[in-house]
Amino acid sequence: MYTPLAFTGFRVWSVVVPARRDILSAPAPAGVVYEQNLSWPDLPIHLVEGATTAGFTAVGECGRGTSRSAVEATLRDLLGRDLLVSAPPTLWMRASAPGGLPPSYPLWSWQAAGERSYILAESLWLDAVGKASGLPAHQLLGGAVRARVPVDFWANRPPPDVLARLVAEAADKGLRGMKLKSDAAGDTAQALVAIARDVPAGFRFTIDPMCAWRTLRESRRLFEQLAALPFEAQVEDPFAYLMVEDWRQARALGHTTIVCHARDEHVLRLALREQMADALNLGGGGAYAFLQMATVAEFAGKDCWQGSALELGVLQHLHLHASACARNCLLPSDLQSEWVREHTLVTPRMQYEAGCAVLPDTPGLGVALDLDAAQRYCVDAFEVQ
Repeated sequence: MYTPLAFTGFRVWSVVVPARRDILSAPAPAGVVYEQNLSWPDLPIHLVEGATTAGFTAVGECGRGTSRSAVEATLRDLLGRDLLVSAPPTLWMRASAPGGLPPSYPLWSWQAAGERSYILAESLWLDAVGKASGLPAHQLLGGAVRARVPVDFWANRPPPDVLARLVAEAADKGLRGMKLKSDAAGDTAQALVAIARDVPAGFRFTIDPMCAWRTLRESRRLFEQLAALPFEAQVEDPFAYLMVEDWRQARALGHTTIVCHARDEHVLRLALREQMADALNLGGGGAYAFLQMATVAEFAGKDCWQGSALELGVLQHLHLHASACARNCLLPSDLQSEWVREHTLVTPRMQYEAGCAVLPDTPGLGVALDLDAAQRYCVDAFEVQ
């Protein structure tokens, strides 16, 4: 006999979890982009625990800065909905797109979610349906092809002395790489030049200017400096996406790997069509969107990693499950919140071995909310019934 599965009510905690000051350190901000790189830990995140008709609870998390009204609208929409006859990618999909064609799948949902949080709905659904079926989330996403996902350390734009200490810490944790931001003048590249002698053999860096290097003509010397370093340093999003010729010429230099952060399908299409990058960061959407874009990238012969926004533990584990399912997700992914934030507010904490995050094999996402820890960071709490 068929038994529906639905949510009967939700408890919500809005939390603010600081990041480590040394990891977040950077020179005084010189523009809006750099101010955001200092202030993002102050944005609230909503953690959700949903009671189900099956008697267990499921957990979810929204993106940082999502409004309370969007969270409430999402949860009201989920109340009473049979989770076994719905799926996240089509949850809010229209009947048809203009011209009568089916809507794109699955990106359409999180682009057209309106005043709701797609990622919150996706995390709750994967955890609930996984627990109900006794399957880990990666089984619902198509099946894992690896049990461990490579991970790099992360820092903002620290000065050379702080950067050297963070590199030593990362190496002590068994990690072999670090991801850094950069300003328009290439401050991170200069810091790497300053500490080059202290970098362990085989350690690598990814520098992300967030499209701040204006042209290849102006930044050529930065590429040359990076090429001269005694370790690998690749560059992610050096230029604005429409500077296609500069991207191509940077690849043609042959000095370093060029990576494009394909935040959505439109950027991915541009990067592949114009041959802008050697590899791809595919963070920006949910698990299903990541896997769709990873499959497209694999057909184009591109490896990728799973980007993130340094979320708390629920979404970090969701990204871990998705990363384990993509065959070409071979580059170290952004699963560093355990070191960057004071706490990720889940139990058990993410496990690491030999520079990799270990994939849980328990039903659902494999974590529960650490409610005692959440209370310490809680700035608001409410229920949706």
